Amino acid sequence: MQYLKNFYRLAIAALLLLAPVLKVWSQAGTNDLVIYDDGMENGFEDWSWATRNILNTDPIHSGSVSVSVTAKTWEGLYFWHRPMSTAGYESVSFWANGGEHGLQLLRIRGMLSGKEVLGDNVPVLPPNRWRQYKVSLSDIGVADKTNFTGIEIVLAGEVTNTFYVDDVQLDAKVQPVAARAVKPASPAQLPPLPAMAKAAPPEPATTPVIQTPERSIWWILGSLMIIISLLACLVLLFWRRDRVDSPAASSTAMLPSPGNGDEDPAAAEEWRQRALTAEAMAGKQGQMLREQIMPELTEFAKQSLVQGLYTQRNALLETQQKAAQAMMELEARLAALQLPLQERIRAYEKRVAELEKEVESQREEVRELAKATLMLVRKKLDDEREREREQPPSRFN
Repeated sequence: MQYLKNFYRLAIAALLLLAPVLKVWSQAGTNDLVIYDDGMENGFEDWSWATRNILNTDPIHSGSVSVSVTAKTWEGLYFWHRPMSTAGYESVSFWANGGEHGLQLLRIRGMLSGKEVLGDNVPVLPPNRWRQYKVSLSDIGVADKTNFTGIEIVLAGEVTNTFYVDDVQLDAKVQPVAARAVKPASPAQLPPLPAMAKAAPPEPATTPVIQTPERSIWWILGSLMIIISLLACLVLLFWRRDRVDSPAASSTAMLPSPGNGDEDPAAAEEWRQRALTAEAMAGKQGQMLREQIMPELTEFAKQSLVQGLYTQRNALLETQQKAAQAMMELEARLAALQLPLQERIRAYEKRVAELEKEVESQREEVRELAKATLMLVRKKLDDEREREREQPPSRFN
């Protein structure tokens, strides 16, 4: 039984070694949450209603691409997310460049359940220079909310030159904020907001999204498998050592040799009985170990594997849902414009080219979403071309 106690102590020590890993994973939500960084990140989507290019290559603040925006007054960017909590964040920050002339005035809006709550202006953009802007979530009405659905960066002034945006993120509360306070411009400086500034986006789904950092999950699963392997090695090591150091081995070594005629037969028989008893005890302990400990370790490894497969399945389903939603949005926009069949075909061809470029340039997690959307758009393009072939030629004359 002392052997089993030692084994349990080793198992507890191994779990204590894993505790810092679990602590880091549980605190993953307190890190800065990237919205745009060489592409849309962490479940955010581009729902903007201004002319923009999220793969602009010059100028850039960091990485390989930025967002270029050519907007009219009260047009801009909308970084949308399914309803999520902002409890762990205190501000939104981004870098902006005014381009050749600069002097654009931007307004940051907070969105709850797809509707604007409050807005806050930032100082005018500098020409040909990057500058960071930081706005408190409380100033735009989305602090400590559970139905946060993204932010808007809107052109609020009369200067409509092309400007650039990069490195957009939600800043965590646990990190110090070393940015200066941003004073909103006077309402007198702003032109009146038109009654119909933009078409309302479709009502987002209210299904909550579990923000699970995939890399942390695989890190934890890998650590668990390593610890299980080390425990199995320790079990094998102690089991072999106990067989070597058991009283049976010692007793057998002390048995008198058959060739010596001075040994007492009764004493030799007594030593043999002791050796057999010790060997039987060691075998019983090994059997107890296999029956009690190994099934638990096997079940633990099985659960870890199932959890990993379940996470992969959820990620695949979420990617497919996002691709279908992006396709529905594109179809809704084309339907609202009431374009002829040939114009719709050209629009789908243009979108296919954009998605192929995204697949080549984006990171792996963004590339999978682009691939899924590309497949849907290509299928829709083939359907439109088939419709064109079925229609009489005189219709296009």
